[in-house]
Amino acid sequence: MADLVVTQARGVRTLQLNRPAVRNAFNGALLQELSAAIAAAEADASARVVVLAGAGPVFCAGADLGWMAAAAFEGDEANDRNARAMGGVFHALAACRKPTVARVQGAAMGGGVGLLAACDVVVAGPEASFALSEVRLGLVPAVISPFVVRRLGPARARVAFLRGGRIDAAEGYRQGLCDVLAPAPGDAALDAAVAAVVDDLRRGGPEALLACKALVDGVAGRPPAEVVDFTARLIAERRASAEAQEGMAAFLGKRPAAWLGDSEGA
Repeated sequence: MADLVVTQARGVRTLQLNRPAVRNAFNGALLQELSAAIAAAEADASARVVVLAGAGPVFCAGADLGWMAAAAFEGDEANDRNARAMGGVFHALAACRKPTVARVQGAAMGGGVGLLAACDVVVAGPEASFALSEVRLGLVPAVISPFVVRRLGPARARVAFLRGGRIDAAEGYRQGLCDVLAPAPGDAALDAAVAAVVDDLRRGGPEALLACKALVDGVAGRPPAEVVDFTARLIAERRASAEAQEGMAAFLGKRPAAWLGDSEGA
């Protein structure tokens, strides 16, 4: 049985963690598969949106502790190399050139929170929960911290890291760990909520979606006066692009933009 199941329908590439017997905890092999799948989705023009999901009742329990414990005794150099490889997957997901959506059911723990935090949009069921419980194991959420801190902000991240307790779906939504809460428990309601988000994303021009991701990274934490050149250059480039010309012509002509048909049969 594959540890990662990759499917695609109507331009939506789904990467499903498939280790339900261990609550989708990841090890080195699964991380390698996930990294390769992200790269493949980026390179495939027919993949418009990437959805990260987990099989079974739990989204992801984080790192497989047996794998983590074994890595600690491989020697300093190998241990460091292992940690860098693990961290690289989160960076690859965050930098993905396609919009990414996390579909969160049940628990997301440790590195599972890191995976969803690295996605652009997080959709969770009302029964979902989040926990950054590394300190209770004598560990720290090191490689996932840039993405969790970016979502929660330093103060809330510090509290979540130090306390290590469970955060329910409603509180996770309030704090920003998830962006959309499904209106009812169960796969049907969660899938419908994910589909609504995906539909919105597919309406955007592929180049414009990528440019928006770069825009947020470029202006975050910087005073407005420092980004005048960056923002002016970006909108000037986008206005002159073939994609924007098509989008504006489609709007004025009251017809669908060309990219809306790109993934219908994919």
